[in-house]
Amino acid sequence: MPDGENQEFIVCADSDPVVVKINGKANYLNCSPINDFFEHILKKNVGSFLIDFSDCKGMDSTFLGVLAGVATRTMNQTPQGDVHLVNLSMQNKQLIRGLGLHHLPTVKIEDDVPVEKDRDNVSINADKEASPEMILEAHERLMKLNRANERRFQDVVKFLRREAEKSPKTEEE
Repeated sequence: MPDGENQEFIVCADSDPVVVKINGKANYLNCSPINDFFEHILKKNVGSFLIDFSDCKGMDSTFLGVLAGVATRTMNQTPQGDVHLVNLSMQNKQLIRGLGLHHLPTVKIEDDVPVEKDRDNVSINADKEASPEMILEAHERLMKLNRANERRFQDVVKFLRREAEKSPKTEEE
């Protein structure tokens, strides 16, 4: 990992809400495993998440697009779920608000929330870079949140779509 930082996601999937603690940076270089975790949990119709940012050193738009996907999927569940983003630094809070995630009805931003340390936690190694398709999906989600995001990410999305068209599709025989 860059700068010798330990970057990982600590999860407790058997709790209500499901707890995710971010250690280090959350970005396109490491968010694929946590995206897979969210997909797995959401398929079980679990809709309540608590994401602890107390040790998060920063995040990028790809990770924020992953969060937007989780929040959007919890909106469509019955009963509607929720995503609590807790213990955000001022910088991370500004990123979330700047991209409009706080406008999603399932997203709750809370400060100074104690997170239990004695749960049965599992570490998800943050060692798998997001695929171009995942990065594209994340940015398309962000663009749907508000017009400012459309302008902000239009070039990234155009580039990723062109790259997707260029890359040959492999079919299993």
